[in-house]
Amino acid sequence: MKRRSFLAITGLAGAAVSLSACSGNTTNGGAQGDITKDTTAELTFFYWDKVQTPTVEANIAAFNKEYPNIKVSTSIAAYKDYWSKLRTQAEGDQLPDVFWMNGPNIQLYASNEMLAPIDDIKDVPWDSYPKALVDLYTVDGKHYGIPKDYDTIACYVNKTLFEQAGVPLPTDGWTWEEHNDAAKKIAATGAYGVVTTVGAADGQGSYYNTMFQAGGYVIKDNLSGFADPKSIKGLKFWADLIADGSMPSLQVMTDTTPPKLFAAGKAGIYWAGSWMVQSLMEDLADPSQYTVVPLPKDEVQATVIHGLSYVASAKSKNLAAAKALVKAMTTKEAAETEAKNGTAIPAFNGTQQAWIESVPDWQLDVFTNGAADYSVPYPVSKNTAAWEDLQLQILPDAFAGKVAMDEAAKKLAEQMDALLAKE
Repeated sequence: MKRRSFLAITGLAGAAVSLSACSGNTTNGGAQGDITKDTTAELTFFYWDKVQTPTVEANIAAFNKEYPNIKVSTSIAAYKDYWSKLRTQAEGDQLPDVFWMNGPNIQLYASNEMLAPIDDIKDVPWDSYPKALVDLYTVDGKHYGIPKDYDTIACYVNKTLFEQAGVPLPTDGWTWEEHNDAAKKIAATGAYGVVTTVGAADGQGSYYNTMFQAGGYVIKDNLSGFADPKSIKGLKFWADLIADGSMPSLQVMTDTTPPKLFAAGKAGIYWAGSWMVQSLMEDLADPSQYTVVPLPKDEVQATVIHGLSYVASAKSKNLAAAKALVKAMTTKEAAETEAKNGTAIPAFNGTQQAWIESVPDWQLDVFTNGAADYSVPYPVSKNTAAWEDLQLQILPDAFAGKVAMDEAAKKLAEQMDALLAKE
């Protein structure tokens, strides 16, 4: 697939967004081959989270200790603008030399030859990253990104509401039946039993997990898994909770978001990702009354893992230097700096302890143990955004009980398959 068809798929052809970050100048950096401490080059680096700027700057400073003559210019955009700007840069062959990549977009960029394969980077310790995350950034057998950080999903629980409902705190291995029983008993006290972003196109935070736990799947062999009976069971999990009053309606969770309901002490269980730790710590009146437990299981235990990677533009004029920067930003030392930042779980195995200890009473190793023991990669295809948008159009009415879930799931599968056939 060439550049024009890539843009046709993304629907952004003709967009007129520009960004100052573009491929840097070359002096003697070269596009191929090894670099040395004397290499002179200029690189551009693009990312979206300003909270992580101290980490980015610290790791670039460490890179420059080894390569003092390679200048790295950074550029940042808000997440809502990041992908549109990146795609416009791709249209003009002006991608930054190095940038952050996520799971839903990796295949789109890799399969359209926008990213450089990085298998030739020497001594990358691939076994030191969660396998599910390495697989996520492997396309057609080639590595295109080295993992930066990751997130998994767990249940944040309000210990006070569990105690008031006479329900014991969940333990590792608890089941859907135990989860639903706890949610119903908490709801009987006047609070909500459980909240999550099930109606807000956040499959990772909610229904992707239950589809996998029920033995279903989202996509396999480039075909939709939504019509699979086990996947439908995983979707019905949420519709049933809303129907029996254990979970608020989608309208309630639209008017007041799930994290706000949970932080206000109005919900006993909150399904969410590891990225919520810091914001909850800021919003909860008494964090000591909360903790984290694994997701409940059905046929299997599962939590969806996703994370970012560093990638290099295939069009970089300083490709060797760009690949060196990708490697430098993902070393063990860089990950330890990431952990001290506290905003993301570093992907390099063995460096997560500082993040876990940032809230010692919350058992944050639930997230890291899940990544290591039973995580499932975030489902993706070449144009993930297209069929994820279908989920937002079709599933909310089924979660709300306005449409039968099996009917909605089969409709979604048919339309998703039609999109996948065009990839």
